[in-house]
Amino acid sequence: MHKPPRILTIDDDEGVRLSIANYLEDSGYFVLQATNGAEGLDVFRRKYPDVVLLDLRMPEVDGLSVLKTLGQEAPLTPVIVVSGTGAFEDVIATIRLGAWDYIPKPILDLKELESSIVRTIERARLLVENERYKKELEIKIRERTEELQRTNLILSEEITARKASERLVRESLSEKEVMLKEIHHRVKNNLQVISSLLSLQSGYTEDVESRNMLRECQHRVRSMSMLHERLYRSEDLSRIDMKEYAQTLMNFLLRSYSIDNNIHPAFDISDIHLGIDSAIPCGLIINELLSNSLRHAFPDKKQGNLFVSMSRKGNDINLTVSDDGIGLPENFKIGSTKTLGMTLVETLSQQLCGKMIIDKTIGTSFQIIFPAKTQAC
Repeated sequence: MHKPPRILTIDDDEGVRLSIANYLEDSGYFVLQATNGAEGLDVFRRKYPDVVLLDLRMPEVDGLSVLKTLGQEAPLTPVIVVSGTGAFEDVIATIRLGAWDYIPKPILDLKELESSIVRTIERARLLVENERYKKELEIKIRERTEELQRTNLILSEEITARKASERLVRESLSEKEVMLKEIHHRVKNNLQVISSLLSLQSGYTEDVESRNMLRECQHRVRSMSMLHERLYRSEDLSRIDMKEYAQTLMNFLLRSYSIDNNIHPAFDISDIHLGIDSAIPCGLIINELLSNSLRHAFPDKKQGNLFVSMSRKGNDINLTVSDDGIGLPENFKIGSTKTLGMTLVETLSQQLCGKMIIDKTIGTSFQIIFPAKTQAC
């Protein structure tokens, strides 16, 4: 049969002390009583109670002094302060000295006090078990340490061999990084050659429509070439800074279309970095939408604004290309257009597992929302 928990209540108010003692005894506890701090410390040292209920304002030795002494002599014994001072600084002082709980007087419901006692006894039990587990663990750690020291003698040679192997791996990775940069460099050069050939061919073409088609192809090739150029110049060969890329692409297109100062570009691009699998279709989409705006949104050298934004929201990337030009035709519907540019934008959006939203309220705004990580649609 388990012994009932021993509760020591230290309070100079006899009425409070007796009401607590009677209630707890009826609930199955063994209650010890003390009328002041000095008597309470004496009873504690002789009887070793499980929980101490402590008043703060008492003659001879006050509650804070008792609490400080108990914290030094028996830090694992729960002390619940039961006081009617109501001063905030007293509450802070008791917490700093290690009180486990604070219950203000008058106690309207002694069940609250009993609940606090149950919680502190359980917490004390867990702390004792934790100390026991800690000692057992220390013994096991000592044994394990001795075993590891013996094993370490054997592992030292393996570690030396592994370091040599890691050095070889790093050297190999460095060589592959140089090779990968060279590959991107050569791809960029080859794409630039193709772009130059298209430019030369357009110069020998008299048909305006054919010349425009060649120039559009040149821009698409150039947009991909810029991506590979960014990669081989970057320290991170796996991701592309889309802010820097979009600004460079915009400046290239403005020069290519011989745009004067009548069109004002603007950017709002967060710190977005994409892998090559997402960057290429995203770059082509930006190229197509910017080119479309530069060709059609501002006829007769009309002034206007061209805006590119790119931001991350949760797991998605939000790309917006907009202008305040004359807008799209009234009968324009995505999916029904026969132009290569819009077909490319729609196809590339699907390749990115994204959705496209068109807003024709002011000018034209294309919004493409796609997942930040490449995935199968």
